Amino acid sequence: MRFAYMDEAGNTGRRCDDPAQPIHLILTLIVDEEHVPLLHHHVRATARKHCAPLHRDPEFEFHGQDLFSGRGCFDDADPGKRIAIFDDLLKGIELAKGTVIIRGVEKTGLARRYPRVRHPHDIALMFTIESVERMARARNCHVLLVADEAKEVEDTALRDLVNYQEVGTGWGYRTEQIDHIIDTIHFVPSHRNGAIQVTDCATFIAARLRKIQDGIVPEGRSAEAVERLWEQRIEPFVTTNEVWHP
Repeated sequence: MRFAYMDEAGNTGRRCDDPAQPIHLILTLIVDEEHVPLLHHHVRATARKHCAPLHRDPEFEFHGQDLFSGRGCFDDADPGKRIAIFDDLLKGIELAKGTVIIRGVEKTGLARRYPRVRHPHDIALMFTIESVERMARARNCHVLLVADEAKEVEDTALRDLVNYQEVGTGWGYRTEQIDHIIDTIHFVPSHRNGAIQVTDCATFIAARLRKIQDGIVPEGRSAEAVERLWEQRIEPFVTTNEVWHP
């Protein structure tokens, strides 16, 4: 069995016209159950290496936005140190022989084409579930979904997965039968789950890269660091990277 750890970026609720957040993105890190303990150990070791003694705080976690911006636990770390932490943490993807799936939706086009459409997260999640299902079918395995807590969308996400498991997905030109994703979506607090923290940081880099490419974030040294992290630590393990532009 494999575990699929999911996190999102660009969630502005039902507001679809925020120029700084045009894409609702979900990144999924898929890890075989055999390698899950190794990934969690790697996160703890990275915390001990870079963040002692703060890592002993029960609320400590690696959060991509805070780490990149130098906020919270990382307010004393210079930019070079923070990028080094990112680099070490994201090595966990390769260490755990992970697979990365990225799906998303362009929100302005979604609202323009479907004025009464549901929350963009619902659409991005459905595309994610379809991609995870196809991966599981190809590898003949079952998958358990694990996600960071997100009270705004949890109830809808749980309901939708049940519907997809019963009758298949229903958006787009092709219905996908969901029978390799088992049980429900397990929402967990990120500070209690190292794999979710790795996924969060990978999601931040993937979303930031798109903003750089789209000209929302300017070029510069920080942009170059994001591009290196993407090229070296995430991109080699990506099997799907698609954003729907309605």
